[in-house]
Amino acid sequence: MIRPLRFGDLPAALAIQADCYPPAIRDSDVAFASRIAVAPDWCWAVETDGRLDAYLLSHPWKSMDPPAPDTVLKGAGGDVWYIHDLSVAPSARGRDLGTRLLATCLDAHPDVQRSELVAVPGAAPFWTRRGWTESPSVVLRAKVAVYGEGSSYLEREWR
Repeated sequence: MIRPLRFGDLPAALAIQADCYPPAIRDSDVAFASRIAVAPDWCWAVETDGRLDAYLLSHPWKSMDPPAPDTVLKGAGGDVWYIHDLSVAPSARGRDLGTRLLATCLDAHPDVQRSELVAVPGAAPFWTRRGWTESPSVVLRAKVAVYGEGSSYLEREWR
């Protein structure tokens, strides 16, 4: 079942995050919760039999200005759909949950024209198969470097 991500999901979501990312790029509970607080209708979850299997943390944001890992947001606004984190529990992979979460968010926000994200090491193939391409911006390289060697900034136009 896909539903909005809730504050009560935080312990399970943080456990999934810990399974998916190295410590240097994990969000603290405060930073993670701030995204739900500032953009609750942009954050989604997949629940199966009472278990959180996947989540999407996203929000409107300023183009070409990714927040650093573990940043506490005070607000969300801008001209792009910024995908901060899309994570699927290892036990739930292979069910296309990530694609379903993205589609749910897009259905809720049919006015989305552009999307941007940082693809952490190893994630770019997932995103490029779904239409994102690497940004040619040299300015972004320093901002993206904090996510680890092999990270890239991706973008996609919608509609």
